[in-house]
Amino acid sequence: MNLIYITLDSLNRHFLPCYGNEWVQTPNLDRLAAKGVVFDRHYAGSVPCMPARREMWTGSEEFWWRWWGPLEPWDRTLAYEMGRGGVTSQLITDHYHFFEWGAHSYEYDFDGYLAVRGHEHDNYRLKPVEEPPAWARVLLERRPHDAPIYIRNVQDFEGEEDFFSPRTLAAAARWLRHERPRGSWYLHVDAFDPHEPFHVPEPYRSMYTADDYRRYSPWPLYGRVDRGPSALSAEELAWVRAQYAGKVTMADRWLGRVLDAMDEDGLWEDTILVLTTDHGHYLGDHGWIGKPQCPVYDTLVHIPLILYWPGCEGGTRCSAMTQTIDLYPTLLEMMGLAVPGSPRLHGRSFAPVLRGERREHRDHAVSGYYGGRLAVRSEGWTLLRAQDPSRGPLYEYTHDMQVLDRSFRARRRPPDEFVVPDIVAGRFIPGVEMPVWRIPEGRDWGEVHADLLFGPDDPGQERNVAAEYPAQVRRLEEVLREHMRERQVPEEIFQRLRVD
Repeated sequence: MNLIYITLDSLNRHFLPCYGNEWVQTPNLDRLAAKGVVFDRHYAGSVPCMPARREMWTGSEEFWWRWWGPLEPWDRTLAYEMGRGGVTSQLITDHYHFFEWGAHSYEYDFDGYLAVRGHEHDNYRLKPVEEPPAWARVLLERRPHDAPIYIRNVQDFEGEEDFFSPRTLAAAARWLRHERPRGSWYLHVDAFDPHEPFHVPEPYRSMYTADDYRRYSPWPLYGRVDRGPSALSAEELAWVRAQYAGKVTMADRWLGRVLDAMDEDGLWEDTILVLTTDHGHYLGDHGWIGKPQCPVYDTLVHIPLILYWPGCEGGTRCSAMTQTIDLYPTLLEMMGLAVPGSPRLHGRSFAPVLRGERREHRDHAVSGYYGGRLAVRSEGWTLLRAQDPSRGPLYEYTHDMQVLDRSFRARRRPPDEFVVPDIVAGRFIPGVEMPVWRIPEGRDWGEVHADLLFGPDDPGQERNVAAEYPAQVRRLEEVLREHMRERQVPEEIFQRLRVD
């Protein structure tokens, strides 16, 4: 058996026709959905990008112990376990976070990897830009400090094939046609699109709007759309949503190259294909833009998952609740490989659901940011809660000194002024016998919002009913408390979330 695992970063399920959208064109995602199983209740756990990837690659729930970091020495990634089972692995990605300071080592366990350079803040090219292009002028006004990096990287792009998701997915198709090895293999494709900047060429730029692109920035600031530096007019917000949709459609077109390669080489007979994302992206939803530290609405964490495996009944849907951490054990089981018995494995295989041996998988799901907000959902109800910093300190637990460096920088204190007793080494992580650092966290994780509760009759999460249903708030608090006890979450998090 073989595996293709595709991640499209920041892919909103409500922009996909297979999840009910009626205006965005995704013929190849529809084509995959017609061959596989569409999951209707799949949720991210830790967000955003790198916390989500550690969950996908190790099955370990991330956000209780640290923010953004590398793989840890005790992590046994999907690629590592595949290699132990004799499966050859290849990573193809334009997700530059894998290779930057603070998030290294993700590529180490693959037999081969290809990095497509230049997306977002990738410090790739230094060639000066003589004259900013028309599409970038408002962008430079709004983001004078970070936009020049991206503009330098893309200044010589001439056509669609130069853009990032086309290059990444075309490389995956070439690998399938010409480079895949004999024997069992695992191809992991991690495309950064449709992540911002929402910069797309024609025909995608004007596919969903007739507005003049020179009036707007394709890279909005994070925050509220109704006030502050991130504020957007209704017209600009509509244009931004149209550019995001254009990116989705462009990525979909090049996904078709991968599906074509599977058709031509008969790979559907012995290949599992998974397509998902790390998280969604606010595009005016609930008044927010981007991925700021705001309440963890379903817009961000109720994510798409489409899974094909040989012999599955095409065009079906799965209503069982699943999470990102479940993909790791599920795919190992489907590949016929042993699932590690580590206490750090928080995911559970949902292969029995796909085989029809049971209907349900999880009775609750928890999603959130390290140090900040989270969502707990059970029996159709969802409680959104924020950690309260006034109730106690916050720490990161890791072996990696780059996290310590980030703490220095965040506090604007040079290393020689840092008080050594602030940092303690010990066995703080359950299931990990080696000592790790406990590092005091000094960053501001945003305002503490009041509890938000949404009922089963409110899928858009528009009406907060916390005051009307205090018993449901208490029930979900207990669900959260028991979840945290099972994970052996640090005691200070119980206090900060008011479930101690």
